[in-house]
Amino acid sequence: MRSPTSRRHFVAAGRLLIAYNALAYAFLLAPIAVVIVLSFTSGNSLTFPPPGLSLRWFRYLAGRDEFLSAAIVSAQIAALSAVAATALAIPAAIALVRGRFPLRTAIETVLMSPAILPGIVTGVALLQYFTLIGLVRSFPRLVIAHAMLCLPYALRSIGACLRGIDPSLEEASRTLGAGSWRTFRRILLPLLKPGVIAALIFSFVTSFDNVVVSIYLIGGDTVTLPIRIFTYLEWQFDPSIAAISTVFVVVTIAVVVVVEWMTGIAAEPGTGRSTARSI
Repeated sequence: MRSPTSRRHFVAAGRLLIAYNALAYAFLLAPIAVVIVLSFTSGNSLTFPPPGLSLRWFRYLAGRDEFLSAAIVSAQIAALSAVAATALAIPAAIALVRGRFPLRTAIETVLMSPAILPGIVTGVALLQYFTLIGLVRSFPRLVIAHAMLCLPYALRSIGACLRGIDPSLEEASRTLGAGSWRTFRRILLPLLKPGVIAALIFSFVTSFDNVVVSIYLIGGDTVTLPIRIFTYLEWQFDPSIAAISTVFVVVTIAVVVVVEWMTGIAAEPGTGRSTARSI
């Protein structure tokens, strides 16, 4: 039993921790909140507080075809690269987590290297490599480059989920007569669903927001939305950029909420609670 003094100290410490966390989150989210408020300004410049509220900059964006076409290109590249990176990360994670073979650490380091190397170095190297092999079309080389950049994030997400799955479940499946492929498809893959979905989300966001590598690989017919925004800011600086950022924030939150609601991604890895119906 705690004494009254120790209980008061415990309650005070808990309140102090809550206040500290609230201040930390407020500090991190304040820039996003400012950008969202500025996207509804009725003025012609990014001044805070705004002189009035209006939807004029969202209507302005709706009439700019270059932003819409760039957003479609970015979404296509991000979707393809996310699927490719996740598909490559699943067998790689199984081999690295479950396997015991020489040079395992070295192979894992190589697979994680795109997240460590500076983006400008990666961009220049990929540009020279694609030119050397004759791949001049910008769309496929952007997909390949983004898949390579997303692989470390997908590998970490799936690997972390795989470490929480009891290997005895796979052993029991094989003991009961299921082969390796059936065990993977009916047992392991449903349990990996939270990690796979997290890998897809992180990979999509990483690809969609990439600028440093993409700027070396784009072409006249393939310009991603971050590059379009970057070039737009070279000549103009108006609240339309804040409106684009607000759309990004809303879409990202909506995707995360919908995925969480549909799949139960927050279920504890390895318990099978979110995948019991699939099995």
